[in-house]
Amino acid sequence: MKTSNLIKTAIAGVTLCLVAAGNVQAEQCPLVATLNSHATTLKQFKSWQLFGDAKFSQLEVLLEKRYLEGLHSEGGDVLMSRDLNNIIIMNGGNQDLDKLVHMWLDQYPQSFFAQLSAGIFYIQQAAAARGTRAISETSQDQLDRMSQLDAKAIAHLQKAMQLNPRSALPYSNMIDIAGVEGQAAGKDVQEWLQLADQVDPKNLSARMQAINYLSPRWGGSFESMEQAVQQAQKSLSIESIHYLEFFVMIQKASHEEVITQDAAKAYALYKQAQAMCENAISAREGIIRTYQPGDDNNQSQNDNHQSASDANQSKD
Repeated sequence: MKTSNLIKTAIAGVTLCLVAAGNVQAEQCPLVATLNSHATTLKQFKSWQLFGDAKFSQLEVLLEKRYLEGLHSEGGDVLMSRDLNNIIIMNGGNQDLDKLVHMWLDQYPQSFFAQLSAGIFYIQQAAAARGTRAISETSQDQLDRMSQLDAKAIAHLQKAMQLNPRSALPYSNMIDIAGVEGQAAGKDVQEWLQLADQVDPKNLSARMQAINYLSPRWGGSFESMEQAVQQAQKSLSIESIHYLEFFVMIQKASHEEVITQDAAKAYALYKQAQAMCENAISAREGIIRTYQPGDDNNQSQNDNHQSASDANQSKD
């Protein structure tokens, strides 16, 4: 099963705080703490369990409560998106998963959550149909099957938009489809992001999804990712902007690690990300993966050189 790009990385961030010596002061990030908290995990486990037991009336009440709570909290839409994605992902081993999805739809056809979850289900099915190999190693039959399943996802997502015109969550999933296929219902990533921002100017979920697909890995650029954050400054709080800044840094580090395979650059970027958000698991694990003997010594020498250079410039 595909894990949504939105929840692949436990993220949050704050801006860099530079001390006089030129070193970076590490920060704790409240949003990361919330995402990774035991309380959050327990809440999501309850959702997975109710879905797996086909207790849809209880699930509807629970999700509605969480959705309303999320409207009044930082990153609430991210938590809601992760919850809905994990309902499908954590039941991925259930051979009756498709039956559960359709039972929920049949019992609650006008449910925003049932329609959105069905869209997520078909997106994950589409990803499984395509496979993970490069496009040159992927058959036309696989691509056709992916598009067929994505078309089913789009139908459910459009229904979810009608049922809840104020939520950006269906738009976030449209961005996921558009990022992979090049378009979804005739619109590309940027166009779906603009619509999401109109529907919910304070959303994080669609912005994070778009930033992922605006990266060089998907034909975009670091500049496009940074522009998305700059545009969000008109609507989001400082904490949420820092959240996005950290996400951009993690995406840059991942690009150097996976695409260019430059471990040294990736390591340095993961270190910067950790300084922005010390309690982020993704940054810490990235540092460990890309560490090479001598990295910390080299970084210390570079910092000392930069400090000396700054001191000399201040004398001029």
